[in-house]
Amino acid sequence: MRSLMITALDVGSLDQGKGAPTLERTLRAYGAAGHSVDVVLPAIGANQFYRGRAARPEAPESRPDLPGVRFHTFHMPSLRELPVPGFPAVLEKLDQKLRFALAFPWLAAKRAEALLRNGDAPFDIVYAYEVHGALAARLLRRRGFRLPLVTRFQGTVMYPALKDTMLYYRRYEEALALKTRADLCIMTDDGTRGDKVLARLNPASKGRVKFWRNGLDLDRLRPPSDEDRAAARRKLGLADDAFVMLTASRLAAWKRVDRAIRAMPRVCSWVPGALLLIVGDGEERARLEALARGLGVEAHVRFAGAVPQNEVVRYMHAADVFLAVADLSNVGNPLLEAMACGTCVVAVDAGDTRDLVRDGQTGRLVDNSQRSGFVKVLEERLADLLVALAGDAPQRRRLGDGAAAHAAANFWTWDQRMAAEVDAVAQLAAARR
Repeated sequence: MRSLMITALDVGSLDQGKGAPTLERTLRAYGAAGHSVDVVLPAIGANQFYRGRAARPEAPESRPDLPGVRFHTFHMPSLRELPVPGFPAVLEKLDQKLRFALAFPWLAAKRAEALLRNGDAPFDIVYAYEVHGALAARLLRRRGFRLPLVTRFQGTVMYPALKDTMLYYRRYEEALALKTRADLCIMTDDGTRGDKVLARLNPASKGRVKFWRNGLDLDRLRPPSDEDRAAARRKLGLADDAFVMLTASRLAAWKRVDRAIRAMPRVCSWVPGALLLIVGDGEERARLEALARGLGVEAHVRFAGAVPQNEVVRYMHAADVFLAVADLSNVGNPLLEAMACGTCVVAVDAGDTRDLVRDGQTGRLVDNSQRSGFVKVLEERLADLLVALAGDAPQRRRLGDGAAAHAAANFWTWDQRMAAEVDAVAQLAAARR
């Protein structure tokens, strides 16, 4: 089977902890199964374009050498190429919108069309990876190409917009992508209620959707022994008696890492040895660092930056509590990994988070239902819960054991997850030949 994939995301290396790891695993799986994939993507992807990059945004990025995979990159014009001193934040946001919502679909479709017309062998499938890939695929179909289409979404931000007209039109590119008529749609079950969004925006997708959670490296993600935990703390320079809380995510506004920082003054007043470890990088980092300084807790908040995938487990083993405090959902891969490691999980009750974090069994949930004084109340609840857990090691151990048992019984490995996908796509291709 030969697939033509279109994506706006950059494909980095899992070993280097860069790029989109789920995308790389997808490509590796198709190659390992003997299939070939041609990938159309920009020289620098949407997930690699943060404030502070070089003024010229199209510097070559290193990509892994993947068997069976060929990359076809193209340049996307940028406002950064204009002689604008300092490049203000408002221009950066406008630049991202113009590049990926408007320029990318047109340029990617043009490059894909050239491959479809002039390639060295025919393609069996068009695979649109994420929102902007789907927008490009829509243009391809308008130009008359009728190959079977697979769309792939890593969750969605659209559920709140179903009841908010203004938000819906602000997110119109995402809505349009989700409305794409595909022969197979693969939506990640990450708690953002993507199945419900598709049912509402794309009723024609019924019967064509695979609603799957991501897989995990379950051989690597195991609860630590006491010796492993002590070794992880030594490696990270953490005191044995410190109460360590961990977040791991891209530092984007909707991840709401600020909630964890805002809880720290209250936590530290009761737990002097408290430390918040923040793993990840992104456009919010400078603001979050300033917030920690402004609250006077900078000595209790450590920014670890981007950490290679194979080293994240060390942080999981060292932590007493893993925090997931986002608005839309808290069932991303970091939370799944924390559960597999037997780390006590505390999560804001958002999206379908409670399907995994069963309060008092596999973790603790922070209620976010009270709207009056919402921010303050939630952060106080979070802080009070953390203070209670700091003084109750047996409860942390019990919750961590419950999470690990649930993970072992219910989570897929990456091999299982990708085998299911490759089989479904190969069946689609075979049926259309």
